[in-house]
Amino acid sequence: MKILGISHDVLICSACVMVDGEIVSAIAEERLDRVKQSRVFPRRAIQSCLAAAGLGMADIDEIAVGWNPAIESETTPSSQLNSRRWRTEHWLQVPGQLMQMAGAPAALETSLRNLYSGAPPVTYVNHYWAHMGMSFMLGPQEEAAILILDGRGEKDTVLLAHGRGASIRTLSETRFPHSLGLFYSAITQFLGHKPDSDEWKVMALASYASGDNEFYPPLRGMVSVTPEGRLQLDLSWFEFFNFWDSRMYSDRMVQALGAPRAKGSAYSERDMKIAAAMQRVFEEVAGELLHILHRMTGSANVAVGGGCFMNSVFNGKITAVTPFANCHIGFAPDDSGTSLGAAAWLHAQRTGSKPKPADNAYLGLAYDDERIARTVAGFKLPNARREADVCAAAAADLAAGKILGWFQGRSEFGQRALGNRSILADPRRGEMKDAVNAAVKFREGFRPFAPAILAEKTTEYFETDENGGVPYMEKVFQFREARRAAVPAVVHADGSGRLQTVEARHNPRFHGLIARFGELTGIPIVLNTSFNLNGEPVVETPEDAIRTFYACGLDVLYLGDWRIAKA
Repeated sequence: MKILGISHDVLICSACVMVDGEIVSAIAEERLDRVKQSRVFPRRAIQSCLAAAGLGMADIDEIAVGWNPAIESETTPSSQLNSRRWRTEHWLQVPGQLMQMAGAPAALETSLRNLYSGAPPVTYVNHYWAHMGMSFMLGPQEEAAILILDGRGEKDTVLLAHGRGASIRTLSETRFPHSLGLFYSAITQFLGHKPDSDEWKVMALASYASGDNEFYPPLRGMVSVTPEGRLQLDLSWFEFFNFWDSRMYSDRMVQALGAPRAKGSAYSERDMKIAAAMQRVFEEVAGELLHILHRMTGSANVAVGGGCFMNSVFNGKITAVTPFANCHIGFAPDDSGTSLGAAAWLHAQRTGSKPKPADNAYLGLAYDDERIARTVAGFKLPNARREADVCAAAAADLAAGKILGWFQGRSEFGQRALGNRSILADPRRGEMKDAVNAAVKFREGFRPFAPAILAEKTTEYFETDENGGVPYMEKVFQFREARRAAVPAVVHADGSGRLQTVEARHNPRFHGLIARFGELTGIPIVLNTSFNLNGEPVVETPEDAIRTFYACGLDVLYLGDWRIAKA
C-alpha cells in the first residue's frame, strides 16, 4: 500500500511517501523553495518524495492530507465561503453550504475521488488526528495516553485521547478560541517577536529573569482547566479571535503589563519576567492537562504532539512533574509532521494495524559523491580536497577552534538539524556561543545552542536517566554541575542544555565525529545548530551549503568526503 502524505496551507508545508506502513521519504517544501516556513502547496516536496521512493503519481494508492476543510467549512460563516480563499477551492462551496443547511457535523475524514483518470482517492484527515498519527501511530508505544496541543486545528485547540494499536479513543476536546498555543503566541507578539515562529525566543529569554515575578499572577489568571480537561481563557485579554485585528492581545493586556516591547529594542528586566511568567503558566497548564489525562487513562505511557511540544524546556520535565513514566515526542510535533501523521493515520484505518515506528529523522534527500564532486568542480573552489578520514579531519578542525559546516547523507525531517545539515563548534570555548550567534547565525545573543553528545555518555553530563535517549533535541535537561565549566558554549543561563543523544546505529558518521573529538579533547560533545542563516531554511543541496558557507563566518565546510576551506 503506497500513501502520499501532504501537509499544506499550514505553518510549514511538507510531503511524505509511506510504503506498506514505512515512511520512505519526507521533506518540507521550505527546504526546496528556500522560503522560510513556506506555506505554498508542496509541489516540489511531493515530486522529490516520489522520486526518492522510485514512484510516480500513478503508483500511489491513496493520498492523505493533514487538514480537513470540510470540518473548517462547517463553522465558517456562509458569506465567507464566497470569499477569495474559498473561491480558489470552489469545490468546497457546494459541500460547505449543504453541510451547514443540513446542520450535520462533518466526519473526521472527508474523501474526494475521480480528480483525474486513474486518480487515487484523496482523504482529508482531521488536523489533530494527523498530529496523533505523528505522535502515537509513528511512535514506539503500542498503548499510550495522547495529548495534542497547538494554536488550533480546524476547530480543536486541545485534544486528550487514548491509543491502543490502530485504535484511538477521544476523551476530551477544547475548541477555538480557547488555546494555550495562541496564548503563548500572543505573549510572543507582545514581546516584539513574530507569532507562530519565534516562540522559542520567549522560551530562551525566560531563563534570564530573576527575583520575584509580579507578572505571573495576572498571566496565570488568564487561563484555567476544567476537571474534564478542557481549557478556558479569559478572552478579554486577547484579540486573536478577531481576525480583523493584527494584534493578538487586547488593550487590557497593555494596561496591565505596560507598553509592548518595540521590535529590535533592547530587552528589559520586565520583558524577561513576562517571558518567564508565560513559560511558567504554560508548564503549569500543560502539566495540569497531563495529570487529568493520566487520571482518565491510568497509562504509564504518554505520546504528545502539536506545535506546543516544540517547547523543549517543558518536554524535559514531563516525566518528572506528571505520573507518566514514559513520554514519546516525535521529531516533528509541529505542523510539518502532519503529512507523515496523516499517512500513518490512513494506513492504520485501512489495514487495522499501526505503521512501522519512525525511529529516526533522516528521511530527506541524499546527494551522492558524484553529485557533490560535480558541484565542487562547478564552483571552482581553490581550497577543496577529499579527506580519507572525514571524522578525524573534522574533529581536528573543531579542536583547533574552527567553526564547521557539516553536510552529510540524507537531510533531516523537522525543524532541528541532527547532524546531517549542521553547524558545529567546540563547546569548550565559551566565546563560541557569541561567535556563532553573531558571525554565523546573525541572531540574538541570548539564544542557546544544543550539545550533541554520544548517547552512551549522556548520564555522565546530564541529570537524566532517560533510557530511550533524546535523539531529536526535543528535551532540555540540567547539566551536572561538575560538568558545566567544561562545556560553557552549550550551557544555558539556567545550567541547562537542549541535548541531542547521538547513536552510531542512526548516524554512524556524526557519532564517529563526536567520538574522534572526544578522543582528542576528553569531551564527547560538540556544539550543534542548524546549517542556515537567520531567516533562511536549513540548507538542503550541496549548492545551498556552499552559498551559505561563503555568506557567513564559517571556517571550513565538510561536504560529504570533501573538506572546503576559505583560506
